[in-house]
Parts: sequence; C-alpha cells; structure tokens
Amino acid sequence: MTDDVQVPEIVSHLSNYFELFFWIVVGVTIVFGLVLLLVRMREVNVRAISKAAIQNILLSVVVLGQLLLLLTVGYLFWFNYYHPASVIQFPEDVLADTSWVKDDLKIYFIDANRLQSVEINGRNKQDVLVAADPIKEYHFSLDGKYLLVATSREIYLVDRNTGEKQFVDSWGQPDEAGEWKGVISGIRWAPDSRHFCYEVARWSSYSSQNHLYIYDILEKQKRTLQSPARRISSLYWDRDSINLYYVERVAKDTSVHAYAFDVNVFRIPLASLQPEFVVKIPFEQAGVPMKNLTVRGINLSLEADALLFAEGTARDVLVSDKGQSLGVDDDDHLYYVPREWFRTRLLRIQREARPSDIARHAYKGGELTIAQIRWIPGGRYAIIHHRYLGLLVIQPATRKIGLLIAAKGNAFGWYDKNASLYVGMQDNR
Repeated sequence: MTDDVQVPEIVSHLSNYFELFFWIVVGVTIVFGLVLLLVRMREVNVRAISKAAIQNILLSVVVLGQLLLLLTVGYLFWFNYYHPASVIQFPEDVLADTSWVKDDLKIYFIDANRLQSVEINGRNKQDVLVAADPIKEYHFSLDGKYLLVATSREIYLVDRNTGEKQFVDSWGQPDEAGEWKGVISGIRWAPDSRHFCYEVARWSSYSSQNHLYIYDILEKQKRTLQSPARRISSLYWDRDSINLYYVERVAKDTSVHAYAFDVNVFRIPLASLQPEFVVKIPFEQAGVPMKNLTVRGINLSLEADALLFAEGTARDVLVSDKGQSLGVDDDDHLYYVPREWFRTRLLRIQREARPSDIARHAYKGGELTIAQIRWIPGGRYAIIHHRYLGLLVIQPATRKIGLLIAAKGNAFGWYDKNASLYVGMQDNR
C-alpha cells in the first residue's frame, strides 16, 4: 500500500494457498530425502554425491529448487505473521466505488432519520423510510416481506415488495414542559411473519405507563396484553406462533440453595392474551433456560433476533459460509484465513484516542477505527464499518477494497433467509 511496496500477486496467491503449497514442499522434501537415503544405502560416499551433483546439472537444479521452495515457505510465513502491513489510506488504497463487486445484495443502514438501502455493487441507492425523528432500529420479518422500523417516538411497517409504509403506533407527543418521555421497545416478529409484539412506555417525574401489544398485519389492528401485577420482561414467541412466553427471575440465597435463581415461566396464548403460569425451573444463570424448556416441549423461536439491527450495536460475522475467517491480531492487523490455519495480513488498522473525561486516560491503547466486520452470504465479500470512511467492501482473496457509502452506516444489515443458522439455542439467553 502507500508506505510499502504493493503486495505482488504471486505472494498474495501463494499466501491464499499456503497450506497446499506447504504440503507440496513437505512432499518434495521427503522425496528428496528418500533419494539421498537410497544413494547412501548404495554406499556412495558424500564426496561422490557432491561430485555427482556438480557433474549432474539436473541434480543441481533439484537441490537449488528445493532450497528455493524452503526459502519461499519461510518468507511467506514471515511476511504474513511478522512483517507489518501498511495502514489503509484513502483514496490511495480504496477504490471510489464498488461497481467491481459481482453481487447485488441489498444493504440497509440508518442515517439519522432515514433508513436507506443500496446494493453492495453501489447501485439503486434509495430511501426506505424518512421519519420525523431519529431512527433507532429495524427488524426484518422471517419471510423477508416486511420491515418494522422504530424511531425514538414511533413505529412503522414497510412492505419491502411495494414500498408501502404504514404507521403502527407512537408513545405520543412530548409535552411542552418536557416532562413526558417515552420509548418503544421489545419488538419481536412471530415466526409466521403475520404478528409481532412490542412495548410502549411513557413516564414523567410523577407517573409512568407501560403497555404491551400484539399487532396483526392482515387485520391491521393491535390487541393489548393483559399484564399481571408483575412487570413483563422480554417476550418470546413459540415456533408455532400461537403462544408468547416470558420469565420471572427470583434470586436465591446460594448459601442455602444449590442454584442461584428460580426461573418462573409464563405463557400467554394468542387466543386469549391471558398470562398463565407454566413451570418453575431452578437455574444457575439469570437467563432463559432454553434447553430446560425444550425438554418440556416448549420450543421458543429466536430467529428474529438475527434479523434485528439497532443503532450502537455491533454484530461481527467473522466466518464466511465457506469457512473462511477474518479477524484482528495482537498487532492490529486485519488478517484473512482462506483455508485451514494459515492467515495472511491484509492491512493494519489505525487506532484513535479513547474518549475520556480524565486526560491521562484519553489514550491508553486507543480504539480501533474499524467498528464492525461482517461476511455477506456467499463467502466472497465482507463489509467493514470504518468510523470515518464509512462502509467498505473488501474481497479478501484479492485484497481489493472499495467504498460503498461515505456515511457512517449505522446499524447496517440485510435480510438473510438463513438467519436461523446464526442464532444459538444456548442456556444463557
């Protein structure tokens, strides 16, 4: 790159296929060693072998070739593990666009009060929704047909096929005195992509209001959940989209009990919307005991979590569909593992001073200027969120980098029909 000589294509190619090249060298070395062993077994002395090597041009070429292969392996290892890569510079090292990308995946991102989309090859940039307030998050339905977009005050439903936008709800207008505040949260799609739930909260210095709703897209109407005396936390749909579940955690005295929490599980049937107690589960963590629930025939759907993209949250996808990996090493180099274990250094990531009210803590190692790294489906390209440059598209195999959008690209994401593959059914959820 700019402060170093450009990486030769042959070095890049050999690095990408290092494991194969390495085993070829090992095989050649073994064969060469066996040949020498056979010569030795014929009781030909070293002087005779040396004399033969000098006289035999072919043998000399083999020896030199063997040495060259070993030196090449050593150089590739040094170059990719110890040689400092150059810092990415704009515009010297970054192409001005991504028209070279052979993919048309539609990328969504938040820009203040706009939800925008653009194909990864730079085409068809458009506004998906322009709201009156800053947009905080958006959610794809599991079938990919709809988007739920939440602003700081309202929630909208967007039909991805027609572009039709529908107002769903709002926590209301803030009063002139600024005492009333609110938030819309807890949005979660049902697996049937017809229903979704959400919570609307309003509060002031003297009172508060919380309401949970179920919205039916076909009927275009919302229903209110009958909340019990206790406050309902996060709601989870079952895989049949006919029940909602939530849990209540009760801390236990671990000096008396062998577990830390009693997890009380409640069901809310969609037909009645009346909460009912299901089971109490002793548990070690303050989470949802997924495996315990599955054993009891309660199968919760978490796929929608992988289709939620919110401002201020980073979601790295460091392993591609093909098993390739991207990561950052201890020396702040973005590295690429194309096959099994050998990694190649692509570029060095700059750091910036960490914001702090204490001057002497303002820079203590600093923070990386790359906020997110995510492979797109297919395993050919990845998107990098750079704090200053914007969204970059990189093809690790060729080291080619292009600028997709110059905006910050907060909460960039896309619809992936295989979202369920990225959601782990773990007990600590």
